[in-house]
Amino acid sequence: MEASMLEETVQNPNPYPVVADLQYDDVWHLCLQARDLAWDAAQDIDWAELKRETAELPQEVRAAGAEWWSLRAWMEHGATPYGCERLRQAIYEHLPFEIKQHVANFIMEELRHHEASFRIADVLGGYQPTPKSDYFQMVIPRFHVEKEEREMSFYAGMAVNTLFEQLSGELLTARFKNARYGQIRKACELILRDEARHVQFGRILMRRFFEQLSREEKVMLGEKFAKKLRGSLLNGVYAVVNLPRDERKRSARARALAAEHGLGATHPDEEVAIIVQALAQIRADVAPYDVPIPLIEEIEGPDAPKTTLAAE
Repeated sequence: MEASMLEETVQNPNPYPVVADLQYDDVWHLCLQARDLAWDAAQDIDWAELKRETAELPQEVRAAGAEWWSLRAWMEHGATPYGCERLRQAIYEHLPFEIKQHVANFIMEELRHHEASFRIADVLGGYQPTPKSDYFQMVIPRFHVEKEEREMSFYAGMAVNTLFEQLSGELLTARFKNARYGQIRKACELILRDEARHVQFGRILMRRFFEQLSREEKVMLGEKFAKKLRGSLLNGVYAVVNLPRDERKRSARARALAAEHGLGATHPDEEVAIIVQALAQIRADVAPYDVPIPLIEEIEGPDAPKTTLAAE
């Protein structure tokens, strides 16, 4: 018997029929935009100029900037396996062609965001492929655990993700405004352009599919959103609110330093206000569909911290 016949066969769901019809013109429009507006992080940003402009920054500032953009790179990289799982799910659920195309575009765009981020970190002080903090090494791999997504339908799970894209976009807008260096501003602008399409995809999903969700699914969707925000994204990615005290203090100080020198970061005390405001907008967006999003006690409750210890 041939050796190949002895190998274990991977059991995948039946891929047939292979659906190729276009069903949603608004989603296909986003796919065409992604094709037309594609950019190359290596070629479309002048890295030599950024290196010249930032060469005289103090070493402490360069290190803070490198840490900040390394964190961005880790998280953009972490979004790619999420996208791959959603693409696999879309294929084997026989979803329309343009849905699969959009998710494929999402994967490539997150990789571009990753590349732009690690290139900025490399220019500033050296990209950090591994977090210095043991805490981050433990928590980052849990950011995209599939258990939560698999408890929701495909469209509900993608909608939750795009709500976070909306939050991320609000924070990135503030970081774009913070950037004093032209090429960092350009990188933020290009990433924001992609994120705007991701948010628009979520709005299309809400408009087309949220009425089909049961009351139980809508409650679960809001709970999953709150759980992911509290359990992952307030742990150093969107804000440092839920970090252990020592790491919170150190990380907040580094982030504040990068923000004060215009390296495309947000000051940790400003991040909470941005997130709270964005949450209010998201609640307003999902209210017509009767999707409740629980109160986020850490940043919205009466005992929410007024400072992130950056000044201590």
